[in-house]
Amino acid sequence: MNLDRGLNTEIYAKMEAKRRESMKMEIGQCLEHALDQLRDIWNEIGICEDQRGERQNVVLHHIRNLLSEMVTEEESLRQRLMKSVASSTEKVTTLCIELALQQYEPDSGISILQLEKALRLQVEQLGKEKSDRLGALEGLQKVEQTLCDILCTTPYYIPSGTVPSQEQLGILREHIDTLTAEKDQRHKTFTSTKKEILSYMEYLEQGPETSFEREVICEEEEAFVLSKENIQALKDLHQELEFKDTENKHAAEELRDRVTALWNRLSIPKEEREETSAKLQGHKPSNLTTLQEEVAKLEILKRQNLRKVVDAIREELEGWWNKCFYSRSQRNQFEAFYEDEITEDLLTLHDEELVRVKGHYETNQEMLDAVRKREDMWKKMLEFERKAIDPNRFNNRGGNLLEEERIRRKLNKDLPKIEQKLSDRIEEYERQTGTEFLVDGCRFMDYVAAQWAAHENEKKVIKEERLNARKRITEEEMLHGSKPSTPTKRRFVGLTPTKTPKRLRGANGSVAASPRLYMSSAHSSIMPSPRASRTKPPTGASTARTPKRLRNTPARNAQRKVLGDKNGTGSSSAFSTSTVSGGHTQSNNMSTLSVTSSCGTYTDFATRGPLRI
Repeated sequence: MNLDRGLNTEIYAKMEAKRRESMKMEIGQCLEHALDQLRDIWNEIGICEDQRGERQNVVLHHIRNLLSEMVTEEESLRQRLMKSVASSTEKVTTLCIELALQQYEPDSGISILQLEKALRLQVEQLGKEKSDRLGALEGLQKVEQTLCDILCTTPYYIPSGTVPSQEQLGILREHIDTLTAEKDQRHKTFTSTKKEILSYMEYLEQGPETSFEREVICEEEEAFVLSKENIQALKDLHQELEFKDTENKHAAEELRDRVTALWNRLSIPKEEREETSAKLQGHKPSNLTTLQEEVAKLEILKRQNLRKVVDAIREELEGWWNKCFYSRSQRNQFEAFYEDEITEDLLTLHDEELVRVKGHYETNQEMLDAVRKREDMWKKMLEFERKAIDPNRFNNRGGNLLEEERIRRKLNKDLPKIEQKLSDRIEEYERQTGTEFLVDGCRFMDYVAAQWAAHENEKKVIKEERLNARKRITEEEMLHGSKPSTPTKRRFVGLTPTKTPKRLRGANGSVAASPRLYMSSAHSSIMPSPRASRTKPPTGASTARTPKRLRNTPARNAQRKVLGDKNGTGSSSAFSTSTVSGGHTQSNNMSTLSVTSSCGTYTDFATRGPLRI
């Protein structure tokens, strides 16, 4: 590059020398031509030699002065250019500093005139950028100041008297965007909160009381200052009114519940309730006043009907005791329940006990509901197990046996899991509260264990009775010589068929006597009694043909006569009193089976009436 620059300089010097020589020749020719013209003029005029010398000196003087002036002017131009370069350089340096730009470096090797022009253009460009930045700053600051006045916040700081950098302008724009978004959000909060405040004031039947409330409710929305303090005060006002409204709601609900309870206790007619109920809706202060007046009126009626009210409370209290799985001893602790002398103090005691039991239920509702669900599953399991051992289940033609068996197995599988999960929750509750969670007066797992033990004991008793029944049947068959038929091929005695077989109908529409229907009513076995064939058919029965397998033949009659003589009436009655169902004998003492534990089943204590101490 330096080599190229050197070559260019050498070429430029040669060209400059050539131009100078050409200029000299032209100036010489012009001067010579001018002198020739002057000489001719002087000759023509007749100017003497002395005067010609003087005039030549004047010409020389003028030429010298002209050249001197030209040099002076060019020197002045050079000086002006140098000053412009210096001034422009200084301005460019200052502008670069103000605009936070890198210092301008002109190309090296250029002339003063080119340098001056380049610097002058740079000054103009930087000056325009400075002006643009200051204009943008002014406009942005106006917008920012307006937002800051609305939001009561501090503007973004840019030192006064300085030119903002592009970064500062970018930050200022972002700050304005943030303020705009904040303003929109606060305005949205203000409008929505104001709307809810107006609604609450309407329900509370009150108007603006403080200056701030009047500013919110009565002034134009644009005039409200969206400062943090005002927004927080607005939220506080909203929360205060919401709390009052919620209190009124709860008070109204309590009063309505109180009215409903008094209606139930006083047995107020439905028509009168519906007529009054329309006036007791809402939770405004005026509604609360109406409710309070209704409660006061019903309280007077309550005092006038103490016996009726106490009986109603006792009935309601028993319902809540059942919901809470209270044992008999727990119920007996409330001795006022068994008092016969009805007084207002007794009514107060019942009200307090009712509130206490309701509070216990509400506090432990989740666990009590879970216990109730487990009790329902337990009852379903027992029901399906009873169906599983019922011989009549084979008469079901609805196809429900498989479905019932599937449900029973699922209950047997799920019930222990639910019991364990519920036990864990109750143990956690007992650790946290330090109190025992009782079901029927004992801890939950003890209660469950007692139920399972009673259930297992009941199954053992049923199994033993079935074995004993089979043993008795075998002994009676050995004694009397009777051989039972297959149980599944005969219906139980006493079951009326839903439809009379067509082959047993007579021509006149009467029903033929069926051998199975003529069995002794005292004999509930599926096997026919030896005396069953001698049972008198119903009056008016058709004399249809007897089935061949039951037709009386001499041999059959002789055999039955022998058996009848051998058995006697005593053995016959003994056989007829045994109840056999597919090898299963129902026990008479099953209903009296009790749990060996101190805890009874829920069914026991739920169905027992109140005991008196």
